[in-house]
Amino acid sequence: MPGWGGRPSDGGPETMSNSVENKWVGSRKQGAKGGKGGRFRCVHQGSVVLYERGHGAGADVTSAEPLDFYDVHIPIAGDGAVTMNRKGFFSALGVAEPQQRGSTGRNRGRVNRILIIPRAAVDDALTVRLGEPPHEPLSFEPVLDNTAAPVQGWLELVGQLADFAASGLAARSPLATGHFEQLLVNGLLDVQPHTLSEAVAGRGTAAVPRAVRRARDFCSEHAHEPISAADMARAAGVSVRSLREGFRQHLDTTPSAYLRSVRLGLVRRDLLAADDGRAAHNVTDVALRWGFTHLGRFTGHYRAAYGETPSQTLRTVRGSD
Repeated sequence: MPGWGGRPSDGGPETMSNSVENKWVGSRKQGAKGGKGGRFRCVHQGSVVLYERGHGAGADVTSAEPLDFYDVHIPIAGDGAVTMNRKGFFSALGVAEPQQRGSTGRNRGRVNRILIIPRAAVDDALTVRLGEPPHEPLSFEPVLDNTAAPVQGWLELVGQLADFAASGLAARSPLATGHFEQLLVNGLLDVQPHTLSEAVAGRGTAAVPRAVRRARDFCSEHAHEPISAADMARAAGVSVRSLREGFRQHLDTTPSAYLRSVRLGLVRRDLLAADDGRAAHNVTDVALRWGFTHLGRFTGHYRAAYGETPSQTLRTVRGSD
């Protein structure tokens, strides 16, 4: 995948577009591209990929394997249902994440404009804002609110990318193309809520002191161990009181709450991985593995963070098998 402003791969647009297309398979074989009257057209390929896909009557499409990119579905004609990991979206305008499996049910005339953003592109944008690479994959709220003016503005930008890609300027100015792609990635980070929204809002390299960054790194590297705020402070080279003040001022949380959030993220990762044998198929085992010994409090914290209980997450994953 080329970097910001890079040229498409040597294989040309068909190489990447075919790679994206091969992630999805039609469950009803009514044509090579998703049903009679279906179509697949790569509009732009660079650091991000934009394509349009339409299907004929009765076509159902599902991902052949977990996604390895962020996939923003923007319906431009027709209607149909969208699910990710067997959980239905109440709107077809949404963003799917790496490691999710998706499916869409489309009626005749349904056309989607789909923006593919590699995880590396999102991580690069976050690194610029945070001053360091993100410690975990970013997770977006799945449904975009097209009644919100900022989201409407971002959707217009996606449409403008299609017009720009068709112009002579796009071919003659890779630098301008790269800036356009960056605008789309950073715009999505700003208009769509995600797990790092507070951290990226108006913050840059100097916003988080070195001691706080060292403590965060220590959390990520030792979350599987019985560490405490005192251990974090020792690793950061400051007193517990200073560390607490640093976390309060710069992260709006406490060291203990931050460590808990890291461990909750690891719990969710393991629960979502349960469908392919990479984690225990038992909520209690996963919770204990990451240091949550009081299951009632653990469930409350998990629901507050992810909007569902751990058991609901596991049932969703099992239902997708």
